[in-house]
Amino acid sequence: MTNSDKRALVEECRKSAMTAKEWCASKGINYSTYMQWASRINKEDRNATSKPMQWADITSVANKIPEKETAEVKLICGKWTISVEPGFSPDLLAKVLKVVDTVC
Repeated sequence: MTNSDKRALVEECRKSAMTAKEWCASKGINYSTYMQWASRINKEDRNATSKPMQWADITSVANKIPEKETAEVKLICGKWTISVEPGFSPDLLAKVLKVVDTVC
């Protein structure tokens, strides 16, 4: 039996409303033999349609994103939230924390 004959039989089985086992039994074909044919045909089809792997072009955007100079710091104590932004006064923060310490 030629490969084209086997391919035709596999296609016929796939188009039928039967399972492969049922179809093989109705045609007098050994199920394991049919599965070997189907496996080879599937492999041939995958190899015929597969394309060589290609690398994608990637452009780095790391240099295009502006860097944040410094991050804001948030101090949370109970219902209080204190935001400390760049350029804060350390003395003022110390005074505020003393007051918050007595309240929290």
